[in-house]
Amino acid sequence: MKMNRKAIELSLNFIVILIISIVIFGFGVRFISRLSSQATELQEITTAELDERIGSLVCEGSDRVCIGIDRKTIKRTKFDVFGLKIINILDSQNFDVIVSRPSPSGYAKTKQEIQTDNLIWNPRDRSVFIEKNEEKVIGIGIQVPANAVSGTYIFDVKIQAQDGKSYSATQKLYVDVP
Repeated sequence: MKMNRKAIELSLNFIVILIISIVIFGFGVRFISRLSSQATELQEITTAELDERIGSLVCEGSDRVCIGIDRKTIKRTKFDVFGLKIINILDSQNFDVIVSRPSPSGYAKTKQEIQTDNLIWNPRDRSVFIEKNEEKVIGIGIQVPANAVSGTYIFDVKIQAQDGKSYSATQKLYVDVP
């Protein structure tokens, strides 16, 4: 009888150790799967999303006018948006945002000036009311037509205060067409 009792105790100890091992193994599998799923989520974030996050961090500071990301690659027939942040340190007023093309308006991959192009951008000029010590973020959309020459296109962004004076230095946008 004493031998039977020792055998049963040994069997119960083995079963308890087996159950504890299975539970620990389950926690290990769960930990590894969570770790790998988080790594997969990081890989799924596109570079555009990363650039967007970095762009908002670049704007943090004392600049009155800021363009987070000033250079983007836009394929033919595609459309993309640049973000522009204006911080008003003056009295509440309207600001004129003027988007224009400089001369030369860009350079082809062969380093020659682009003479004519038909890129579409919006807004060309826009009035934005901003309260004192407030900020406003607006978008500047640019579309590249199917027949655009490969190269870099340049846009000037000027911000004028209500009195007609320039609110900040002219900002530049660059669109690379592959």
